[in-house]
Amino acid sequence: MNRFEYFKEISGSASVLGEGWDRVLEASLIVHGHLCGAMPLGFRVGRLALKVLGTEREPNMSKVAFVETGVFHAAGCFADGVQFATGCTYGKDLIKKLDYGKWAVTLALKKDGKAVRVSVRPEAVEAMFAGKFMSERKRGVPPAEVNPEFILEGFKKTISRPDEEILEVSKIFTYNFSPTPKPSFNIVKCEVCGEMTAENKMRIKEGKKVCLPCSEYGV
Repeated sequence: MNRFEYFKEISGSASVLGEGWDRVLEASLIVHGHLCGAMPLGFRVGRLALKVLGTEREPNMSKVAFVETGVFHAAGCFADGVQFATGCTYGKDLIKKLDYGKWAVTLALKKDGKAVRVSVRPEAVEAMFAGKFMSERKRGVPPAEVNPEFILEGFKKTISRPDEEILEVSKIFTYNFSPTPKPSFNIVKCEVCGEMTAENKMRIKEGKKVCLPCSEYGV
C-alpha cells in the first residue's frame, strides 16, 4: 500500500466527526506528510472551534486562527492540524503563531470579533509525549521514518474520541482586531531585478521603483 492509500484508509476514522471530515483529514495527511500525535490534536481543536462558533471551514478571509504552539519545540505539527481543519491557511494570512508553547487556538471572526479558545487537556498532551512515537523523535528519528505502528492507534483514537475527553473550551468572547491594511491588487515590475512585485511592497531608490530586496530597505 502506498502512502496516499494508507492516508485514505486512516482518514476513515474521521467519519464520526460528520460528513466530509474524512476527506478533510485525508487532504491534511497528504499535505502534512506523516502520522504524528500533534497534527490530529490541532485538527480536533480547529474543528471544535468552528462548531462552537457555528461557522464552516474558511473559503475566504473572514476568520483568523491564533495558534499558541509556536516554533523550536516538539509537536509544532499541531498548527498544521488547525490550519487544515479551519481553512485558516498561511497563504490567506489567516493563521498566526503566538509562540506560547501551548496546545491551544483562539478562532475569531473578523466581522464581529466573536471568538472562542479551545485547548488540549493536559492529560492528552502528556499521553502524546509519553508515547513510543515521541521517544523515537527524541532519539532524532525523522517523523516519517518512525514505525507507523507506534502512532497509528493513538492517531485514530485522537480523531474519533468525544471532544470532551480531550479538549477544553472557553466561553465565547469578543476579540478586538487591530486595523490592517487593505490588500493590494496592483503589481509593478522592479526596475532592477525585473521581477513582478506587489505594488504595496515597492520602494523608491535613486529614482527607480524597486522591490524590497533590491532596495536594501528593511521590510
